[in-house]
Amino acid sequence: MTFRLARLTSAFLALTILTGCEQSTAPEKPQEAESQPAAAPEAPSPEPEKLEIAWFKGGVQEAFALAKAENKPLFLYWGAVWCPPCVEIKATVFKSPQFIAQSRLFIPLYLDGDTARAQIYGDKFGTKVYPTLIVFNPEGEEVTRLNAGMELSAYNTVLELSLDSMRPTGDLVEAAMEDPALLTDAELQQLASYSWYDNAKALPEGTPPELFKNLSEAAGENHPKAAARFYLQYLVMLADSEEEFESADPAPLDAILADPDLLFASWDYLTAYPDKIIAAVEDDETETAGLRYVLVGVVLKNRHNENLSTTKQMAAWNTYFALQAGEDEELPAEIIDDIRADGIAAERKTAGTHERQSVIDSVYSTYLDAGLVDEARALLKAEIETSKTPYYFMSALAELEEQEGNMDLAVDWRRKAYENSTGPATRIRWWARYTQAVVRMVPDNPEAIDAAAMVIFSETDLLAQIFAGANFRNLQNTTNALQDWDEEFSAGQSKLGAYHAAINSLCSVQAPGSSAYVSCRSLLP
Repeated sequence: MTFRLARLTSAFLALTILTGCEQSTAPEKPQEAESQPAAAPEAPSPEPEKLEIAWFKGGVQEAFALAKAENKPLFLYWGAVWCPPCVEIKATVFKSPQFIAQSRLFIPLYLDGDTARAQIYGDKFGTKVYPTLIVFNPEGEEVTRLNAGMELSAYNTVLELSLDSMRPTGDLVEAAMEDPALLTDAELQQLASYSWYDNAKALPEGTPPELFKNLSEAAGENHPKAAARFYLQYLVMLADSEEEFESADPAPLDAILADPDLLFASWDYLTAYPDKIIAAVEDDETETAGLRYVLVGVVLKNRHNENLSTTKQMAAWNTYFALQAGEDEELPAEIIDDIRADGIAAERKTAGTHERQSVIDSVYSTYLDAGLVDEARALLKAEIETSKTPYYFMSALAELEEQEGNMDLAVDWRRKAYENSTGPATRIRWWARYTQAVVRMVPDNPEAIDAAAMVIFSETDLLAQIFAGANFRNLQNTTNALQDWDEEFSAGQSKLGAYHAAINSLCSVQAPGSSAYVSCRSLLP
């Protein structure tokens, strides 16, 4: 055990020495002598070309038709204006000159979840979360989905690879299950960049975690970043396994923590799933404590690296709270000071930038985890005054007040969030959150529940899209919550008469036998 901890400590120390960027100052231009004649004014320089992705301006079907006609792959970005990870992608990946240059070899299509028929296409493409990034071949077949948490260079690599006839991910998984050696280097990199948590269907039911262990070994020294990501995916799946398992070999984790390139290539795993990673590699309590210390230490020491966006820098605190912060213990004063300092610096750094939505969301969450409730509340209230999507932060404020037991305030913020939301899919989503919150927080107030539940039926423009994609899932979840409440509190006399009548009226205008009709009827008792 002593040797094991010594190796881990060496890995930790190796990454605490970081190179910094020197700030250079241009020499002052020497002043002209007064006796010299004034120089003729220079002709104005032409405006530089604006560097941005040339998103396709037409509809979805037109985009796929154009991709086929021009024999180009299609890059689909599915997002929403209020979604923090979407804003992160826009502010980082979509601003990369290399990514922009590569996007010109594709048909780039931006599909906002609030646009017409967007939720129908969302169902077709299986886009369950914002953001989702998919590459299709010219024939319209899905090839791969990009992981939204990867380092910037990985996006460029996947786009470059997809210009060569990439095989669909499902085919690659089948080949890998037979023998990972059957995959080319490019195919291994494709799988390493896949967004597994966005599309569970990519893996056959019962896929063993060992698939990713084998892929890690196949990637090996030729593709160390891919090998690292496969290994961590293996650990996450191993920890999620319902069957008993033997602890995984921790040596690859040591290597990741000792190599800056591997660390940053795996940052999304190390900050999103640190508890699962630890659970998979150790089961001895003493060893686990040492490994937790090293993992947390390495991540925190490297959180300000320039390779990381501001949001990803704040994500380092997720690792700390998952592995080292005791639930019933007060945080050390120096940790509180560091969190405050990071939050203030992140706010100042992103003032007036597109990245701010994502950063404020991350700072707020970190403040709450640290028990800095007053700071979190003040941060959200200030952001509501300036944000282009204040309803997102109103919902966050509602969550905070509910957590603090201030139910009336929480319900009020939920109502305000719904009333201020824009876009059909977003308004349906926020109505669902508002109604479910009222049911949850004031179950003894049927008048408030009825008012929240019924308000959606006055928005006829929303009802036209309510049976598509996430819109219907939100309606369905809300109806289920209402009916569970009714069964518990109605004392045999339903309080949902008006709601059921409104649903029934909605069903009557759907074409009999249509999917919308069937979906609608499923909501009735």
